[in-house]
Formats: sequence, C-alpha cells, structure tokens
Amino acid sequence: MDNLSITLTSAKCELLDNILKEFKDEAYIKTDRVSKIFRGNDILAADYLGLLAQLQLITLIGEVEGYALPAMIGKQSGVNMFMSEGGFMRRFELKQLQETAGKGLQELQTENLNLSSINRTNKEKMEQMENVIRQYQEQVELLKQSNFNQIFIRSGFFLLGAALTWLLITLL
Repeated sequence: MDNLSITLTSAKCELLDNILKEFKDEAYIKTDRVSKIFRGNDILAADYLGLLAQLQLITLIGEVEGYALPAMIGKQSGVNMFMSEGGFMRRFELKQLQETAGKGLQELQTENLNLSSINRTNKEKMEQMENVIRQYQEQVELLKQSNFNQIFIRSGFFLLGAALTWLLITLL
C-alpha cells in the first residue's frame, strides 16, 4: 500500500475492504455483489477492482470488452491474512498516525537511543554535582566548627582577662 500512486482516503480504504469482505469464505464471487457496494456505478467499481488486481489481492475472471466489470473475481491466497491484519483501513490509520507523529518507527527508536544516552550523561553530571555539594557542606560544617572554636577561645580569653583584672583589683 505504501507504493501506490493514488491517494487513499478513509472512504476509499473502506470500499476496498468491503470488496474483499464480500468473499467471506468463498474463493470466487460474481461481480454483481461488488456492483451493489458501488450502488451500480460499474465504472467506479471496475477502477477499484483494477487496483485490487494490480495489488495481486484478486484475479479478474471473464473480462469482456464493452463491459466495465468482469463476470467473476477470484480471491488470491494472501487476502485472508491481509484482512486479518486490518485490511486497507488499518494500514491507512497507521499511515495517518505516522504522519501525525511525523516520525517512523526507526526514527523513534533512534531518538529513544539518543535520549537514553543523554539521560545517562545527565545522571553522571548530577552525581558529580551532588559530590561537589557534599564537599561544600562538609566545608561549611568545618567553618561552623571553626567559628564556634574561635568564639569559645575569645570567650575564654575574655573570662581570663576579666578574672585577671578582678584579681589585680582585689590585690591592690
């Protein structure tokens, strides 16, 4: 379906699927059943049958010049699998989804690998930053301890000075 030179719409896909659904378990059907799907527009029906024949999903049997439709159409071997996988509609919906996303499966897998690599790199950088933060926290704690020690020493010298001053005053 990807290599078709025509533009398929949801309605066209539904018509193509309806033609293939007409077979049910039969290997051959008369084209009057297909004509009913197209409400008697045999020229349009012939175009759709021609496309299905080009895709090797059906075989046209009993084509007669002057008549738009052949007498019968035969189902090719891959039709049942094609329809079990969702037929034309499923492929159309997947194509629409791919166009909406703007990326194919391969592109998404490549992007996923790139994002995983970036994620790993960012985790390593975060671990390095956490180590730096821990080191700074340790230095802050040492500074706090150092400031406490300085205050303690200054208080000690102040008390020692006060005690010596009191001692000198009492001795005089």
